[in-house]
Amino acid sequence: MSSRSFNIKEAKKRVIAAGIRLVETGLIARTWGNVSHRISAEQFVITPSGRDYRSLTPDDIVTVQIADGTYTGSIKPSSERGVHAAVYRQFPNVNFVIHTHQTEASVISASGLDSVVIPDGPLAGEVLCGAYALPSTKKLAHHVAASLSNTTNRAIIMKNHGAVCYGADDEEAFNVALALESACQRFVGDVYRSISGDTHAEPAAISQFVLEGDYVRAAGAREDGPFYNSRRTEEGCVLMSASTHEEVVVKFGERSVKAPEEALLHEAIYKKHKHVKHVTWNRSPEVAAFSRTNLKLKPLLDDFAQLIGTSARVSEADPRAVASALGRSSAVFVRGLGALCCGGSEDDAAAISMVLDKNCKAHIGAGLLGTVKPIHYWESLLMRFVYLNQYSKQASKPSR
Repeated sequence: MSSRSFNIKEAKKRVIAAGIRLVETGLIARTWGNVSHRISAEQFVITPSGRDYRSLTPDDIVTVQIADGTYTGSIKPSSERGVHAAVYRQFPNVNFVIHTHQTEASVISASGLDSVVIPDGPLAGEVLCGAYALPSTKKLAHHVAASLSNTTNRAIIMKNHGAVCYGADDEEAFNVALALESACQRFVGDVYRSISGDTHAEPAAISQFVLEGDYVRAAGAREDGPFYNSRRTEEGCVLMSASTHEEVVVKFGERSVKAPEEALLHEAIYKKHKHVKHVTWNRSPEVAAFSRTNLKLKPLLDDFAQLIGTSARVSEADPRAVASALGRSSAVFVRGLGALCCGGSEDDAAAISMVLDKNCKAHIGAGLLGTVKPIHYWESLLMRFVYLNQYSKQASKPSR
């Protein structure tokens, strides 16, 4: 085992700084992912479960035993502490671990591949893809440990989940995570160029190549702006143009010449789904491409199951149809336009948008690299239930 010891106060500060950096670099959304720092041969410190990294203080960072993942105190550590402990047990020279749900690695995680070969950089060689298990379970930690015992590389991909990146310190762990994103993106692009003969690998072109056989003509659908995000008010909602920053006040049941036709979509969602407070568009190339199909987007990644549900459907651009198609999900595709992402806060809606985009990319990547095989329905339903009844409530607690 490592004989190095680290100052616990400094280690906790580095963990908090790393968590904030994960959010700022886009490697995670919300509280998804976790960070830890070895402090001795026997212990590490790790972020708490379900907390906003920007709200954390050193007192919130939990000390955990490497041998068995046990801890003391009233603050619950990350539910994935078993994954971190497995890394520290396997690699005595590793002192920092980052678990992410980063986009490009997640695409590979949903492809069914057992490994990817990376030609150069800090991850040169083979990066293994560990077997899937439900998040926060001993089975997942066991699968990670099995992959760790078969590699000397500084990262592994967790199927349908994300990645674990690690190094001698926080800087090396971050460099590994960034290198993994770049390598996974390049891998998908190389496969697309090889199959299609296209010399480029633009997201719109890859999406069309994979999904074109499922496209449905969208009669009269506009593809130019402005498109409006919105927030609920006591009497209706306020539409906000992302491009012009124009705001339009809408009162339910009243029609205004200033209100765009799109206002009817937002009004229908707010009337039917009382818990929705914010609605935001996602019109990324992958989301827009999926909205031209008749497919249901099912969870290829477990954070989709948690935040969005067991599926997201495509609806015609009709207010009643859109509100109905949203159902118990948190997102709905609008034919030929993109998707409306709905949350209890602006932050919720943004996180849902990010996860929807990532799952669309995963669906397209899986179609390109292998077979689209969603997570089992009952597992997805269980994850959604646990998220709504436990995790989301914990994440929404005010910071101290």
